[in-house]
Amino acid sequence: MGGYGSIQPLLNSNKDLLRKKSLFRDKEKRLKSEEGELEFVKLSDEELKLFKKEMAKQSWKEKVLGIIAVLFVIAFVSFTVNYLIQENRNYKEYIASKNYQRKLNEFNKYLKKGDEFYYDGHYKNALFFYKKSSVLFPENSLVKTKMNNCYRLRCENENIDCNKLVR
Repeated sequence: MGGYGSIQPLLNSNKDLLRKKSLFRDKEKRLKSEEGELEFVKLSDEELKLFKKEMAKQSWKEKVLGIIAVLFVIAFVSFTVNYLIQENRNYKEYIASKNYQRKLNEFNKYLKKGDEFYYDGHYKNALFFYKKSSVLFPENSLVKTKMNNCYRLRCENENIDCNKLVR
């Protein structure tokens, strides 16, 4: 609290917060303009009506400018949001095409590896890689045909997998 428990520092700081009385003594000096005292001009009824019309026009102009500013901000925000949404769509399409390309490359790699084993007569290994490529593109008829050929040749040569056919 300061002052070892004394309240005096608190009272001193409150005195600093109060306004000086001298600010209120010179009230008339502050009301005077550069040329002297303020003068209030009385207007006739017609002049008062014209003044009110001018004020109404000015108020109307300010409202129109405010509406135009709000419309401008809304248009700017909407165009910005539209642009960001479009960029997001383009990015998603780009990612999807990259993923599809990666998947297709992997499919071709497994298919090629399966073909190598198929031509070497290792049908079990060929089936392994054909199944891996079938997982990537399950409806691919080429892979199904190659798998059926492997099953047929295994059945003919080794009497294994005679009942397995891929449809």
